[in-house]
Amino acid sequence: MKNTIAKWLVSLAGLICLYAFLSVRNESLFNLIMEEKVLPEYFENTKYGELYYYNYIKHFREKDLPHYLPKYRHTSKHPKMADADILTFGDSYFDFSRMVTFPERLGDTMHRKVYYERFFDDHRPLHYLKKQHYVKSEPKLMIYETTERYVPFRFLKKHEDNYVEPPKRSAVREFLSAAKKLIFVHESELKYSVMLNRSIFTTNIYSAVSTLKFDLFGYIPETTPKYCLKTNSPWLFHEEEVDDQNTSFYYHFSDEVIDTICDNIADLAQQVREKYNLYMVFLPIPSRYAIYHVVLNQDCYNNFLPRIYEGLEKRGVPVVKLYDLYKNSDEILYYGTDTHWNKKGVDIALEETLKVLSTAYPALYYTNPDSQLADHTSKKYPLNP
Repeated sequence: MKNTIAKWLVSLAGLICLYAFLSVRNESLFNLIMEEKVLPEYFENTKYGELYYYNYIKHFREKDLPHYLPKYRHTSKHPKMADADILTFGDSYFDFSRMVTFPERLGDTMHRKVYYERFFDDHRPLHYLKKQHYVKSEPKLMIYETTERYVPFRFLKKHEDNYVEPPKRSAVREFLSAAKKLIFVHESELKYSVMLNRSIFTTNIYSAVSTLKFDLFGYIPETTPKYCLKTNSPWLFHEEEVDDQNTSFYYHFSDEVIDTICDNIADLAQQVREKYNLYMVFLPIPSRYAIYHVVLNQDCYNNFLPRIYEGLEKRGVPVVKLYDLYKNSDEILYYGTDTHWNKKGVDIALEETLKVLSTAYPALYYTNPDSQLADHTSKKYPLNP
């Protein structure tokens, strides 16, 4: 009897493992047991930024969120880079699809073709442009977006076009590479974790245990250490905004570090202009904690963004200054338990970006030949420095 039970248990475990092995390689099998379907054009295996999925404590799960839209870069509306009038590079703020994304709205507003490239690691547009064999042509606008907390990460070092074309591989190596990808699927560990946390069999149990630990012992994972449940809606903040690293609201930046960051941003703007005829505007998005730390009665911001604004203006780099606009707004501009902005936040950012573009580069912004600004450029940011 015991041997029979053991055999059944081993067989069941084997079937589960086989299913898991196959499902991370097949989207239909993967989604078959998921409570919320994982869609390439939206979730991309994680709901990055939606902080409930960092701790699964039910108090922090927002209800009635807007339904997702297909990501702009996955739609037929998204142009090829060579055909675009404006190039945009950014992180998940430009890719967050609970509303029409910033790049798509920019194109609709300006009646231009806007290309968007999502960077997942260190935001290297020079590297990317060289890799894509982008050819210098007529002057075009370029917007570089990054969330505040990643500005130091991306600009404490200079950006370089260090892409090297890989040597052409033999047929044997191509076959071996394909076999490797089949056996060792990209992000398979992440997919296994998502299956464990969000399958129809496990997600309610996982959430119940996480919520119980929070209610009884106040335990919350280190990934979301700051929170507030005293308001009408919950607030949850990511560790990178409140830790002791240079991504943090509390980190003290020396004048030398601020100068280095601003020098490197200015250097990137100069390089894309000289090498590709791209005229850059820098768009740093304030971290949610920098705007809404007041819900926790905290008030010791390191003044990072205003110092960056000042440094870039001294260096002649057009910058979209959102910090004061966001801080002084009577509206809620971010989701309470998500790191991203909401539609109202995008509204303000788009309006301010259009002002900066029209002021900094009117010859590229205005298309009406009768416009008084169409025949000249900004003295502060000339097209031919």
